[in-house]
Amino acid sequence: MSPWRINGVLRADGLLILPVWLNERSFNFLFDPGAAYSTIKPGIATLLSLPVVGKQFMLQGGYYLTHCPVYQIDLFRIGSIRRSSVRMVELSLAPQLNFNGLLGMDFLKHYRFTVEPDTATLILRPLRK
Repeated sequence: MSPWRINGVLRADGLLILPVWLNERSFNFLFDPGAAYSTIKPGIATLLSLPVVGKQFMLQGGYYLTHCPVYQIDLFRIGSIRRSSVRMVELSLAPQLNFNGLLGMDFLKHYRFTVEPDTATLILRPLRK
């Protein structure tokens, strides 16, 4: 199977920002393999009328324990990859960072991934069996 190539924007500060669709609305997410969970910033759940399906303890900033709501996304899409019934944690993000969420390891662990900094591209491949 061919790899999926997702073109993004590599900012001057080194952050890779990728286009993600949540219930057919476009958002900018930070590629963050250091994050355990994919997250959305406050306000996204209200905008999309997402149901709360649980709570999750999170370490914010590496050492602040926070209790965060978990929301159900009916349709998640990045590039040509589509997944249904995806859960995302709501987490406050500094507004000056200018992205709507994090693409974390709960999603990325299903793929072998590579980043091409020169083309600002995330490459996802199926896991080896």
